[in-house]
Amino acid sequence: MRSKFMLLLLGWALFFSGSYGLAHAGDKGGETVKIPAGEFPMGLSLEQTVKIAEKLGGKSKHFENSVPQHKVKLEEYYIDKYEVTNEEYKKFVDATKHKPPEHWDGQDPPAGQGKHPVVYVTWFDAAEYCTWVGKRLPTEAEWEKAARGGDGRIFAWGNKFDRRRANLASNGTKKVGKYKKGVSSYGVHDMTGNVWEWTASNYLPYPGNNIPDEFYGKERFVSRGGSWFTESYDAVTTFREKYTPDTDFDDVGIRCAK
Repeated sequence: MRSKFMLLLLGWALFFSGSYGLAHAGDKGGETVKIPAGEFPMGLSLEQTVKIAEKLGGKSKHFENSVPQHKVKLEEYYIDKYEVTNEEYKKFVDATKHKPPEHWDGQDPPAGQGKHPVVYVTWFDAAEYCTWVGKRLPTEAEWEKAARGGDGRIFAWGNKFDRRRANLASNGTKKVGKYKKGVSSYGVHDMTGNVWEWTASNYLPYPGNNIPDEFYGKERFVSRGGSWFTESYDAVTTFREKYTPDTDFDDVGIRCAK
C-alpha cells in the first residue's frame, strides 16, 4: 500500500515538474549556455558611435538608436549555444505540420544545409518554434549580454574587427559554429554574422534617447547580430535592426533562450 502511495506521489511530482506536456529545453531544442546574473553595459555612448563609425566605415547615425549606454541588470538565464539549424527546425515542421520556409524542397531543407541556420522565418515562426522546444525568444538585453560579455565588447570576440572570425559579406549561410575564433566570452557561437536573430523586444528607444526615429513603436521587433550579407559596421554587438513580425528574409534566423 505504501509503495503504491509513493508511486502516486512520484507521478504527481513528474506532472507538476513539467515532464508531462512540453519537453524540457534541450529535449528537442539545441544545447544552451548559462549566462550569469548581473549587470552589463548595454548600448553605446555618443563618443563610441563616432569612433566605431570612423574605424568601420559606417556613419555614426547608424548607431543613434544604440545610445545612450546604460547599465542593465539581468537574472540568470540560458541561451542557445548555436543558431537554430535547418535540421532542428525540420523536426518542428514534421511534428507540428508548420509551414516550412519558402526555399525548402517541400518538407526538406536545401541539400547539404542541415547544419546551416534556418532562414526565411518570420517572428511568429521563431516564437512558435522556441515555444515548441520549451524555450522562448531572448529579450534584446539578454541577446546583447550573451554577445558582449560583461566587458561591453564591440564584437563577440573583442573590440578589433577581424573578418576571419565571422561569416560577413559572403555568398550565404555557413554551418553553425564554424567560426570558433568568433565565439563570445560566454561560449556562444555566431553572435556576429551568419544570420540576424529575432528577439522578443519591440523596437523602442533606450531610456534617455531623444533622437527621433519614425520606426519606433510596437509594430516592429528587434533583430541582432548581423548576417552573411552585412558589412562590419552593422555586425557590432550593439547594432539594432528592426523588422515587422511577418518579415522573412534569407538572412534572418532564430536563437532561443529560457
